[in-house]
Amino acid sequence: MDTHRRRIHSGKGSINLVEELRQAILNSGETEYRVAKESGVAQPILNRFLREERGISLETAAKVCKYLGLHLAPARH
Repeated sequence: MDTHRRRIHSGKGSINLVEELRQAILNSGETEYRVAKESGVAQPILNRFLREERGISLETAAKVCKYLGLHLAPARH
């Protein structure tokens, strides 16, 4: 996994924050199981989030973001 910090941003013309996080997980090159295990999130919760069956709490999103090296940043206009 890359060690540099990647940004998640949501602005005009971009997909929403939830979808950006979902795509970041899917594009991470990590298995769903590994992301869940290493981030401390229950795998069924992450699975349902990825299948768009449920949302996740901010605390859960923060755990996943920390593992993936993501942080929120203002959108550049």
